[in-house]
Amino acid sequence: MALKFSGLHIGINRARLRCGIYLLLGAALFITGCSQQTPPKPRKLMAIPATLQEIHVLNDRSALLAKLRLTGTVNLTLTGRHGGTSSFQAHAVLLVDQNRVPHLLLVGTYLGQDAFEMGMNRQIYWLIDHQHKIAYVGRVALADRVPVGVMPLRPQRILQMLGITPVILNDQTRIAMFNVPHTGRYNLLLLNSGGGSLDHIKREISISRYTGQVREVRLYDRRGRVIAYSDLSDYHPLGQAFDGVELPTRIVIHYLDARADMNFHVQHAVLHFSGKSEFIFASPSFQGLKVADMDNPANWSITQRAPAPTTAK
Repeated sequence: MALKFSGLHIGINRARLRCGIYLLLGAALFITGCSQQTPPKPRKLMAIPATLQEIHVLNDRSALLAKLRLTGTVNLTLTGRHGGTSSFQAHAVLLVDQNRVPHLLLVGTYLGQDAFEMGMNRQIYWLIDHQHKIAYVGRVALADRVPVGVMPLRPQRILQMLGITPVILNDQTRIAMFNVPHTGRYNLLLLNSGGGSLDHIKREISISRYTGQVREVRLYDRRGRVIAYSDLSDYHPLGQAFDGVELPTRIVIHYLDARADMNFHVQHAVLHFSGKSEFIFASPSFQGLKVADMDNPANWSITQRAPAPTTAK
């Protein structure tokens, strides 16, 4: 009996030893597995000197496209505060002149009638809904004061979304770059330099490493939220006379907070157009229109509560 008890005692000790070893091995494997499943560290952004070549490429392209005329068809959808939508399907002409001061004019017409118009010059920016006889107007110098989403479309953002505005570095703006794995793209980040943790992304530009084409642009607010983004595709060359410059023929822009979308199918493009900018981009007449002054904070809530338009084609 004693031998049996002794053998049982030894067997139990051996079993405990094996269990202890298994537990140690299991704990080690668990710790190893947890360390392998730890989320990857945030991607490190490359320093400014590493992106100088990319900045020069973008700025050279911006200089070539400083004066631009695009024609085609546009689908524009606006969503009202209570869910109602307004859709415009129109022939569109987009004029851009970035020499000295950015100017823009986008006009949509249907069956010879103006459907909508938006633009900006040295003094003011505007958006006109001809169907509902309303105009949103503000001074360029005060545009940044207007909260996101108050105005259905911001003309200033169209230029940024096309990816043709120059990248300007100064005391308030820094730039960083990172590669996007498995996409063949690298992204440039334009950062508002507030110092330390106050830095925030203003704009992100996604560029093909193989072609140099701008494929996507994202705009951010101070909280790091994407407020608008564009998809640029179907690039076609303008011809040998334009030094191989390519332009996207599909331009899709989404304004998230403003609940607006624009799909522009470019059918013809030229790098020059006749006429003086002060006349082409002159402030339009707002006679007969209900004007919402974007410089006046009292109008911000009023424009958000505007009734949702009906569909217009």
